[in-house]
Amino acid sequence: MALTIKGSGIVNSSDFKTVVWRGLTKGGKAVRITLSNAINMSNIDLSMVEKDDTVASLTFTAAYSNTNAMVSTLGDYEEPWEIAYSGSTADPAADGILLGAGVISINGTDVALTRGGSSFSVEREYREINADGDRGVVSGRVVIDRSSATLTCNLLTWLVHMDDYYPAIVVST
Repeated sequence: MALTIKGSGIVNSSDFKTVVWRGLTKGGKAVRITLSNAINMSNIDLSMVEKDDTVASLTFTAAYSNTNAMVSTLGDYEEPWEIAYSGSTADPAADGILLGAGVISINGTDVALTRGGSSFSVEREYREINADGDRGVVSGRVVIDRSSATLTCNLLTWLVHMDDYYPAIVVST
């Protein structure tokens, strides 16, 4: 079976996926990082090097839905990411250490092994609401203006699932 991969030029709602990184702690406890409604806006950039395997580096960004971004009350905000941990804090020496190896799944299907690690970050922009006479930061008057969660994965197995990894891609046989 031969595959043909080409760009469609159109980002569709189906290009937003649930992306999960699954790994383990040193003590063997499962850790799962989930990005909801995520899209990879990285360019296709592959280095083919003699005597080495080609690894694709992708950065998925969790996206807010329009309704989630336009909420009217402060208590309704929910960021589109989650870290789930099956361990306890009883043994921080073993369970507090996250190992770097992981598996990537998209929309509930395991699609890739990683090589060279992965990274997860949540960047937030905080704003202080200042009033005359404040001497510094005041509790209750700090808000998050922006939050962006990203998962960067170095994928060893990438060719077959390119339409899951990149938006505006069409794969045909």
